Amino acid sequence: MDQKSPGKLEKGIGFLGRFVERLIGQAKKAKGNLEVKTGLAPILSLESRLPLPKLKTLIDLVGNRFIQQSLPENLKDKNILEIGEEALPFQKNLSEQKPKILCGVVVDKRLPPSVTGSSVLKGSLKALPFENQFFDCAVAHLTTPHQGDVVSVFKELGRVLTSDGLGLVVDFHPFGLYAKSGTPRLRSVQATIKGLEDYYKMCRVANLSIMDVHEGFVDDTLRNQFVSHDEIEAFREIKGTPLVLFLKVKRIR
Repeated sequence: MDQKSPGKLEKGIGFLGRFVERLIGQAKKAKGNLEVKTGLAPILSLESRLPLPKLKTLIDLVGNRFIQQSLPENLKDKNILEIGEEALPFQKNLSEQKPKILCGVVVDKRLPPSVTGSSVLKGSLKALPFENQFFDCAVAHLTTPHQGDVVSVFKELGRVLTSDGLGLVVDFHPFGLYAKSGTPRLRSVQATIKGLEDYYKMCRVANLSIMDVHEGFVDDTLRNQFVSHDEIEAFREIKGTPLVLFLKVKRIR
């Protein structure tokens, strides 16, 4: 046998070993994908890991942080609208800027405590009771089970905003692990958004232009919200999970 043959044989065996390992790795990956698709290894929803009030608190903390960072500094003598569920968190802040008109629309059964200088109504996000191009700025909290068809909500925002009017919108992240069926369920059964590109399509239809986008996740900034043993375990499981999507939009002239 040629003296070089053992070396060639070792190289050949090494190559074959790496090839087999790669095939095994691909097979494991394919098996994992199949298990997820067939439900053999289901991913737990956020609602199954946290009580709804706790989950809603996390969503509001992240969403309100984005809104606070993007609110214009000078809204004096402007017409401003805030829509959402239950308490509208920015009514007091907005009223302090001395707007010309400050309105709120809530979809909850109860009206929140009134804020001086603000008119808050109960209504539908899909049929806002205002005339066309009335508001210079609108803050929209869409992370509610009462959201309904979000396409209609965006159309309404585009309708009531003035030319170049500003909209600050917080919605459920389309890739968030929210329950798609059963109860408890936080995201509306009518929610049809499947990806980020859907927002660009909606905005075009609603005469809105997206100026900025931010994603909010379960991350270390929320770590202090998880206190009990069960909550800490839940945090470890869902850390890195998308929660909300924030959009800064402007009405096209």
